[in-house]
Amino acid sequence: MTLSVWAMLGLAYLIGSFPTAYVMGQRHGVNLRLTGDGNLGAKNAFESLGPLPGILVGVVDTFKGAAAVHLAQIFTADPLVPYLAAVAVALGHDYSIFIRFQGGQGMAAILGGMLMLQPWVTLLGLAIAGVVLLVTSNWDLSWVMGLGSVVAVGLFLHWPLWQAVIVALIFLTIGVKKLVDAPLRARISGGQR
Repeated sequence: MTLSVWAMLGLAYLIGSFPTAYVMGQRHGVNLRLTGDGNLGAKNAFESLGPLPGILVGVVDTFKGAAAVHLAQIFTADPLVPYLAAVAVALGHDYSIFIRFQGGQGMAAILGGMLMLQPWVTLLGLAIAGVVLLVTSNWDLSWVMGLGSVVAVGLFLHWPLWQAVIVALIFLTIGVKKLVDAPLRARISGGQR
């Protein structure tokens, strides 16, 4: 990869690193890392700070993902680079350089990036996630089904293998971050601060 590609991926990481939920929590006098499920994302902001702050966090985080991928699409003709930018923005959100490599699970940032990469398939996955959430009230299951359907539909549509693999890896960052944050969630639920 060229220096300009590395620079683009570094920029995507920095965009993802903007700690939207952390900043919103600080504005409300709340450390979201010690509240709710401890996740620095829109869902925890919504549940801990209220609907408007949560929605604002979700919108900004979605925009972060879309902006990083869109910049990569503008500045390179290589179809691989925007997908790598989607990985970089997700990792930036998950492990923000601005808050000691803490962060959220990247769902909104990933959604924004995927809407730029594969809008119709992503909207279908989002609809499936919404239906599963309505039926089961299980947030994690709904996202697994929605994101999994994006990869499945992509394979059905004969995406190149590299494309399906990278999309699957993007989605796997959510599960990895959930595992990394499991001790924090256990401390919060156990009342240990």
